[in-house]
Amino acid sequence: MNTSPGTPANSVFFQAATDEQPVEQRMPLDRVEFRTVIEDAPVMLWLTDATGKIVFTNTRWKNFVGSDSFAVHGDNVWIEALHPDDRSRVFADFETAFRAHRPFQMEYRLKRWDSEWRHVMDTGEPYLSPEGAFAGFIGSSTDITEHKRFEEELKRSHADLTRHNRDMGWINQLNSYLQACRTLQETYPVIRHFAGQIFPTSPGTLYLFNETKSLLENVVTWGAPERADALVLSPDDCWALRQGKLHEVDASNRALSCQHAGEGAVRNYVCVPVAAQGEIVGLLHLHVEGADGPQTFDDHPIEHASLLRLVSVTADSLGLSIVSLKLREALESQSVRDPLTGLYNRRHMEESLDREFARAHRTHSSLGVIMLDLDHFKRLNDEYGHDAGDFVLRETAQRLRDALRGSDIACRYGGEEFVLILPDASPAEVLKKAESIRLAIGDQSFLYQSKPLPDISASLGIASLCDGYEDTDEMLRAADGALYAAKRSGRNKVAVADV
Repeated sequence: MNTSPGTPANSVFFQAATDEQPVEQRMPLDRVEFRTVIEDAPVMLWLTDATGKIVFTNTRWKNFVGSDSFAVHGDNVWIEALHPDDRSRVFADFETAFRAHRPFQMEYRLKRWDSEWRHVMDTGEPYLSPEGAFAGFIGSSTDITEHKRFEEELKRSHADLTRHNRDMGWINQLNSYLQACRTLQETYPVIRHFAGQIFPTSPGTLYLFNETKSLLENVVTWGAPERADALVLSPDDCWALRQGKLHEVDASNRALSCQHAGEGAVRNYVCVPVAAQGEIVGLLHLHVEGADGPQTFDDHPIEHASLLRLVSVTADSLGLSIVSLKLREALESQSVRDPLTGLYNRRHMEESLDREFARAHRTHSSLGVIMLDLDHFKRLNDEYGHDAGDFVLRETAQRLRDALRGSDIACRYGGEEFVLILPDASPAEVLKKAESIRLAIGDQSFLYQSKPLPDISASLGIASLCDGYEDTDEMLRAADGALYAAKRSGRNKVAVADV
């Protein structure tokens, strides 16, 4: 009895018929005509006896595994052609079927004559001897490789569609939150959160141009890159920005690495400009690494094409939102800023004072107001012209910005008058701040068109919420009254409102 090296030693199954057995004894066929039919059948057929010995395979089956294999392995060719990873499972399934004498169906991989592994579906039915006893199995083998490939492609398409729907869901949520943002700063944590969802395995960075368009600043980073991306970069440091289109680098084109990726960079990455309405506002930089480390994007073309589409859609969404927010901020700035000094205008001052007044009452905190007026400003305008006067107003505004905290609010009230709102500042702190501002203005030498202007001084009046004002109008009138008291007492002074 011939046995295969891959067959369990104690198994009586999967044995080939011996060469000494006459064909007539090995084939339970009654007529030569029937044998001719099954030999030339257009499907692969096989037959076993009751012990599992293979007693017949037809021409199509032999042609599948190849005449050379038959010449070497004889009737053991099926076991030799069986994929090593499938053998233990197939042997166990066959053994179960032979012991139970029940029909079976199984799938495994079989080496074809050209050495290609093909997926085969075996179907076996028990047959009986003339005496009615179990005599073995008769079965067929079907090459289902193309069907398996179709199934895999269908699964992949379904997975791609599922992933696409998921990604589009995240992008729709990102767009929804970005549209609800009121400032650019508000978008950064939103972008960080959703970028981590959209690109869970690809860390990256969003860069935005600064106000002068000279540099790009790292404003959002997500994931965990091996090393931190640059905090700032020049537009010339990135091929994507130079060309105005997507640029990618993998193991096949390291020579085209961007300068901002660092010398000797080995990570694969994609850079895509963030733009809208013909304006490039930033750069999306994404690290892309395979599970086995650096590789070329051609190793996974379908997945890579999907990633590039997703990166482009994300960049487009960010570009539209950022440009829209920048436009909104510019319009809002124009509506609340004084165009000459860049300080807040009177309307914003009134809104801010109402808000801080209510907050201070609600939280039982302090609030101070300083009203400032430049002394003899009309004389300066008359003698040196309005351009010189505008220059002094701009310089004064800069002195105020330099002197105030981030939470303080500086406004141009009108003409040469300014109002400063100081939340959470005690009366002593308000007085100290007013004195420092008076000295900063008085010590400043003004040069206009290379010519010195006369010394400038300021008078200031202050009022504090602890004095018990009923509303903002009363508090503002108190500060205004203190300002005029400072002027009446000789100017260049600070006066505190009477309680």
